Amino acid sequence: MLLIAAMLFSSCKKEDEGTPKQMTKTHTFSLNLIGTAGVKGELPASQIKLNDIIGIDPAKNLENAEMQLANSYIEVSGLSQIDAPEGEAVVLNNFTIKVGTRPGVDLGTCSTDPQGTNEFAADIRQSTNQMIGIVQNIFTDISSGSKSSTITVSFTPNISITSADNVQLKISIGGTYHYVVFD
Repeated sequence: MLLIAAMLFSSCKKEDEGTPKQMTKTHTFSLNLIGTAGVKGELPASQIKLNDIIGIDPAKNLENAEMQLANSYIEVSGLSQIDAPEGEAVVLNNFTIKVGTRPGVDLGTCSTDPQGTNEFAADIRQSTNQMIGIVQNIFTDISSGSKSSTITVSFTPNISITSADNVQLKISIGGTYHYVVFD
């Protein structure tokens, strides 16, 4: 009799614990970049939410997650499609990304023709330590606490950029997510 009671208790406990699952997913967040020539601007804060990446139930029942570096990068796309005066590169000076309440990270100048050490190329996926550090901060925010991350972007363009120019900040976040499914 004691053995039967122990087996029932054991089987009920396993059911309450749910079934462990895992999902590997890459999500690319895009933000339309706009700005007025020579004027430093800050775009309204944007949010990345874990439930938009893996779904409501997996996000609610997340146990842990690991970032996948191979699928993580930052890119400013579409900048090379903007018409610039002859011989002039299109640049976004002091391109800064702020994640949550952390201090902003000034990535330098995004350029269609990078020349200096503090410049990075537009329209190319960037995965330097500094760029991956930003993605890691976003990943940490979305996989813990409120399961969302707030991103603020600021820069000073040398040429005006409108939404019709379709210049995008793309942040790709690769991760493996471990969660529990309850039947």
